[in-house]
Amino acid sequence: MNPDIERCEAYRQFEKIHAAFRAGDIEALRAAVDDPACIPNGPMPPGIGACLEYAIYHSPLPLIRALLESGADPRPADHAGFPPLIAALSCSLARPGATMRTDLIDVLRLLLDFGADPGQRGINDYTSLHMAVSVRNLPAVELLLAAGADAACRTRIDECETPREMAEAMGLSGIARLLAEHGN
Repeated sequence: MNPDIERCEAYRQFEKIHAAFRAGDIEALRAAVDDPACIPNGPMPPGIGACLEYAIYHSPLPLIRALLESGADPRPADHAGFPPLIAALSCSLARPGATMRTDLIDVLRLLLDFGADPGQRGINDYTSLHMAVSVRNLPAVELLLAAGADAACRTRIDECETPREMAEAMGLSGIARLLAEHGN
């Protein structure tokens, strides 16, 4: 087949998949992929990544719930630096090319309810608590601490900081005090 035609077909498939994620339509998502069995944990087409992670970035809460209810892994071993809790926390702020999730705490709570690990490490060796501090999200810090996140956990690279040390370095005195109250 002509490579240009293949690229066009791949792009059309990507558009259908992305539209299904944005609409929160799991049936349209299954229809758009080559193998519906890849939903929720199988390999997705290039450019999508993990199904649950992509949904966290682009989908309404009911689709994230549907994926978790159908067996999406909230603690994937292979997460390219963004396990579900960290992926969600990366949606705390609007940035070029990314929209802020206004329902972030609901997403975090849902992921925790389905067994996401607040201690799972991701980008920069951060735990979800490190990430919550880095995006200055006090309600997320409170939720993660209530879910058992370790306030004394240090990164094993870069500054080897605890979440509290990060908060202090960033001038986040309220978050630093809260973390100090939780044993750090």
